[in-house]
Amino acid sequence: MSVIIIINLVFMYFIISEISETIHPNIKTSKHQHITLISLNRPDDKNSLNVETLYDLRKAVTNFENDSSSTVAVLYGEGGSFCAGMDSDELSNAPQIFNEFLQSHCQKPIIAAVSGFAYNAGFDLCLWCDLRIVEENAVMAIDRKLKTSKSEISFKRLLKSVGYSRTMDILLTGRDVLSKEAFDCGLANRVVACGSSVGQAVLMAFNISKFPQQSINNDRSVIHKMVSE
Repeated sequence: MSVIIIINLVFMYFIISEISETIHPNIKTSKHQHITLISLNRPDDKNSLNVETLYDLRKAVTNFENDSSSTVAVLYGEGGSFCAGMDSDELSNAPQIFNEFLQSHCQKPIIAAVSGFAYNAGFDLCLWCDLRIVEENAVMAIDRKLKTSKSEISFKRLLKSVGYSRTMDILLTGRDVLSKEAFDCGLANRVVACGSSVGQAVLMAFNISKFPQQSINNDRSVIHKMVSE
């Protein structure tokens, strides 16, 4: 039996045995033992963000932070794409709300399971997470055709991850960053087969949850402070 099949079977067991609740049609959360899953639930729009989704995402993250029985979260997108950016009709309203979200950092570890597109705001959302499990078909990019500027904190996170030269390359050209390059330059922590990113992220979350969480979160806070300076 292949590793991919085993991972998918593990994830199917996870899904079958989980306790689920829906916060809003645009965001779903589920929990199994001490792992929380948060999913963007707008698959017909490739999980693009709007004001309503951002508010509900913040609510879902806050609920995870306040749940003392949950130690690690996994963030992913339904339907094969992580997040294709911001709704075009909300570009005048959502960016400020999104920037406020990006200025914060989750009080506990959160892993991005990235499939399909992670464009613009979706790219920022990947960088906001602690770790990124990226599928082979995933594509990260900044669309230079848009007139909106990115958040300063996203620039800092990208710069700290890949360095000055690569940041300028990604920023100025707007070219696609494929999974292999994402791994080679430090954007991706793991590259996995298509369809397995959530299962792999869940397994990583269980491994992280085995360690003393107070020391992990204290160390995370130090790193976040350094990146924000």
